[in-house]
Amino acid sequence: MIELRTERLTLRAARPEDAPCYALGIGEYAVARWLTALPWPYTLGMAIDWLRHAAAARPDCPFLIIEHPERGLIGSVSLNEELGFWIARPHWGRGYGREAVRGLIDWHFAEGGTEIIASAQHDNGASLHLTNQLGFQPVARQYRFSHALQHNVDHIVSKLDRAHWTAGDKRRCA
Repeated sequence: MIELRTERLTLRAARPEDAPCYALGIGEYAVARWLTALPWPYTLGMAIDWLRHAAAARPDCPFLIIEHPERGLIGSVSLNEELGFWIARPHWGRGYGREAVRGLIDWHFAEGGTEIIASAQHDNGASLHLTNQLGFQPVARQYRFSHALQHNVDHIVSKLDRAHWTAGDKRRCA
């Protein structure tokens, strides 16, 4: 079972009791609108089913809850086919997303991973800024259907490889 600690956060496996907070955080439209593949509206039942499945995350496909010691569940981060993350709206703008993603990237490359793919909607300035700060390089554009928006959305796909990450790119410290 994977559990990672960063300066302020714990990244841990999902538990069934996470479902109410998970559903409230990810189900808010301000969050869900940026998560293209997320079914929306997002219900407690969906969270229960998703977390039951996600609790069996494998090291090669981690899905981790982002937990703050004083605030509890504030989001999640994963590496399936792509990097995925979200932070509940009350916790935006505090660097938690960057801290959690950096922790997962460090772990992934330390475990032998060779590259990470990420994507964000072309107008998701916060996610694009975060991936740029961490050294991801744009490699493609794709249209993907957004359930919350109910139309196709232009995505910027980017890539980060282990050599670039371990070279100590100064942008990671920004």
